Amino acid sequence: MPEPTTSDDYFFSPYADSWWNDDSKMNPLRSFNPERFAYFDRFLDDWKGKRVLDVGCGGGYTTEFLHQRGSRVCGVDPSAKLIAAATRHADDTDRDISYTVGKAEELPYPDRSFDVVTCVDVLEHVESPALAVREIHRVLDDGGIFLYDTINRTLRSRIMMIWLPERVLGIVPRGAHDHRDFITPDEMLGHLGAAGFVPLGRMAGISIRGQRKDGSLRLKPTRDLSALYLGAARRLEGRG
Repeated sequence: MPEPTTSDDYFFSPYADSWWNDDSKMNPLRSFNPERFAYFDRFLDDWKGKRVLDVGCGGGYTTEFLHQRGSRVCGVDPSAKLIAAATRHADDTDRDISYTVGKAEELPYPDRSFDVVTCVDVLEHVESPALAVREIHRVLDDGGIFLYDTINRTLRSRIMMIWLPERVLGIVPRGAHDHRDFITPDEMLGHLGAAGFVPLGRMAGISIRGQRKDGSLRLKPTRDLSALYLGAARRLEGRG
């Protein structure tokens, strides 16, 4: 497990000032949202007015995607630099989004504050996925939905999620991912169950098939969970 990061040495922080630039090296990460939400929409057919928390929001790609859907959205991230970049862009584009510096394992929100929590490209980076999932359960209201993606710990994921994006495409900083920190579906189900979640539906995968000339990624939904996979769970009513 890597040493805990701070707001000053978090590995995406150096990209904060250029996060929303047209030529940002982070731009390819936006490509995942349409595919993610094509899956997530199976569990929530109307986002309007929902209280949504985006955990590990970075510079705000997914948070703004949620805002465009009419959600009352908050974003939290351990990087003060990224939160500043996200806040600045929301202000510049007149988006009402509340951003806060904070860790997934210590969410700075009261119990039962949200209807939905999204957590994408995050759980494989935190110090304690189990604690992060418990914290997400805590801040969800009764019946609330947890939507996530993470990376399986397989040989294929080492190729598809480290070698390809970090060394070939260059869309992720080298060293951003550690194969030892990836989470198998069985481990993820264990974290969910221990926190008090009930899984919803069937997990699904997303496969990276390359990069277009404009920098966006070519992605394909799949049933293969051996690399990036997505899931959903519900907090039962009346659970502590």
